[in-house]
Amino acid sequence: MSPITIGIAVFFLAGAAAIALYIAFAPNTRAVDETFADLAIKMRVSLGALEGGDVTDDNLLRMMFRWAAKRVPPPNADTPAGEKLQQTLAQAGFLKSSSAQSYQVIRIMLAAGCSLVGLIIGLIVETSAAQPFMFAAGGAAIGIFVPSYILGRRARTRQAAISRQLSDVLDLLVVCVEAGLGLYEAIQIVGTESERHGQEIGTELNLVAADISAGATLGQALRSLADRTAVEDIKPLAATLIQSEQLGAQISPALKASSDALRMRRRLRAEEMAQKATIKILFPLVLFVLPSMIAVIVGPAMIQVVRTLSAGA
Repeated sequence: MSPITIGIAVFFLAGAAAIALYIAFAPNTRAVDETFADLAIKMRVSLGALEGGDVTDDNLLRMMFRWAAKRVPPPNADTPAGEKLQQTLAQAGFLKSSSAQSYQVIRIMLAAGCSLVGLIIGLIVETSAAQPFMFAAGGAAIGIFVPSYILGRRARTRQAAISRQLSDVLDLLVVCVEAGLGLYEAIQIVGTESERHGQEIGTELNLVAADISAGATLGQALRSLADRTAVEDIKPLAATLIQSEQLGAQISPALKASSDALRMRRRLRAEEMAQKATIKILFPLVLFVLPSMIAVIVGPAMIQVVRTLSAGA
């Protein structure tokens, strides 16, 4: 089997996996679809069209997903693997209780779909009897591995975004607290505005406000925030605010100090990354740029030498 055929097969498998993951994990598309579905139901109610009819208007993918969800058991949250999956889903922003089962269903469906695509490609380019099964196994492996990679990457991206937005949010909290609002009201206002602007930390602040309104203390809500996001900068902030609340100190100076510390830490991280860049750029320079420069500089001289030696011989 030629390398070109193998490359084309891998390309089609990766493309099928990427399209399926995009359809499954695109939150904006799901939100728009749900909004239009709600509007459609309201229109049917206003027109009296719900009598004796089905209110759901699902497409084929949603029907297949619901059919598979009824038959695939949810992962056990008591096991280490299930607990780690729940933490990764929370870090990636999937906070619903059914997210773990949905992830499991998507993973199984994607593995089955990629395995089927691989089997079809193997039958088309068959050169041996075992080749279709090898393609099917490769497709199943891609379908199992790609969701885990996408989920982990989404979690790391969201953590980095929350870490970047934290210092600015603290400044807004300082402004609200100094204006006379309590910390709970400030968290509500800042969380609502941040979420309206599409910032990930706004959703987390709204969850903190919801925990406090449900009866949890500020310390418990902040500890839940630190555990849920797993952002290192939130843990010292939570400890500072908890100590300020327990000791009866003012919240505004504590928030200012935490904001300054976060900015200092972020600047130090940027300087560290800048120092690492000089070392990281050395490897592509030696592997790619230096051979090209040597070929350009020494190449003409070597050609002249070869010609001279050939003429002398």
